[in-house]
Amino acid sequence: MTLIPVEKPEDFLLAQQFIIPHEETCVSLASLVRRKSDKLVFISDPSTPLREHSSILGILNLDSTIYHCIPDPSQLDANFLKTELPYLMKKPVRCISGESSGTDFLIEVCNSLRCGFDTASPTQPPVTVYPYKMLRWLSTSKVVSVRSSDYSTTLSGGEEIIRCTEHDMEALHQLQKDYMKEEVYVPGRPITDAEVDISLRQILKNQLCFALTVDVEIVTKANTNAIGINCVQIGGVYTHPLYRRNGYAGALVQALCNRALRSGKQPVLFVKEKNTPAFSLYQKLGFAECGRYTIAYY
Repeated sequence: MTLIPVEKPEDFLLAQQFIIPHEETCVSLASLVRRKSDKLVFISDPSTPLREHSSILGILNLDSTIYHCIPDPSQLDANFLKTELPYLMKKPVRCISGESSGTDFLIEVCNSLRCGFDTASPTQPPVTVYPYKMLRWLSTSKVVSVRSSDYSTTLSGGEEIIRCTEHDMEALHQLQKDYMKEEVYVPGRPITDAEVDISLRQILKNQLCFALTVDVEIVTKANTNAIGINCVQIGGVYTHPLYRRNGYAGALVQALCNRALRSGKQPVLFVKEKNTPAFSLYQKLGFAECGRYTIAYY
């Protein structure tokens, strides 16, 4: 087994071809391949010709968050990765995100990994691990009609769906902070206002974000997390507690699905395994389970 940086145009084409059959469970990684990240590496079988599709066993994004596509972890040598990954890692691992079997495998690898400037001490076990159900959208039904611009639509009660821009940062701040506390909180690591603003800026600059207003006040938000090759991953869905059970979150998710489908991409998302209300909502919208996803935070 060997690790090969993804560098040349033909490498990125090969990476796309490898990921596409598995993209529903690695849209964030597919997005990095599409944008030609300089932190991608192939896990390759040296017994077959270098850089041929049949030689690729997996792809990793080696950053503080490790995204991965590892279709069959049993083909990989954990001891090899424990030895070789430190030479390519420049930052300590803060998160591993991807399909469950691959994440479980990489947790084992990273539990003894020394990397980057922090070579004196190994990575500790994850502080928390969140299991999710991975869902794909199968329905062609429409719950809310969104005008062709997708910038706004009016619902039956006078509410309005808007497309958010950086001008909406302040109005979105508290909803985003509450979402992060509920969905991505890591014990012992408080979520700061600065961290919330950084997250929001990245979303509003690089993703599609919709919000629903009631009397001009934003009460619900949803956005894309990653735009891949053939898939769009939806996330960041959050409604203020006083405005729940009104169908607002469903309307925003449906609007994002409509937009994704018009651009020729498949909508996918993941939901915490214990979040039964959200899972039921997504089923009603036409989503069906297609796998398991795990995020480990360090």
